[in-house]
Amino acid sequence: MRILHFEYSDFFRRIVHDMCLRMGADYIGTSHGEDLFKQLAKHDIDLIITGMELDDMSAETLIAQIRSSKYEKLPVVILTSSEIAGIHKRLKGLQFDDFIMKENLTMDVFKRCIQRFNPE
Repeated sequence: MRILHFEYSDFFRRIVHDMCLRMGADYIGTSHGEDLFKQLAKHDIDLIITGMELDDMSAETLIAQIRSSKYEKLPVVILTSSEIAGIHKRLKGLQFDDFIMKENLTMDVFKRCIQRFNPE
């Protein structure tokens, strides 16, 4: 499984990177939404994980671009520290597949979420 991770925080990029490696997943990480289609064109991606804010765009913009592209079927998981009500309000009408609260991010939580989208 290959995971593309968008996150402005170096700390959380490192945590997700390490969790992916422990699961045996390939990891590609960036803080720039502008890299989205470059990475999608370059790599066969199975899952996108995104924070709510990137260096150059929001999750709303990122998800809207994915859903209006040839990659529209790729699952998207949001990793956020925002409160649940705020997520649903901000992303109302946008299609995402799951979310993980950063304060609940453990290897078990991450693994259960990611395994739902594992094509194997």
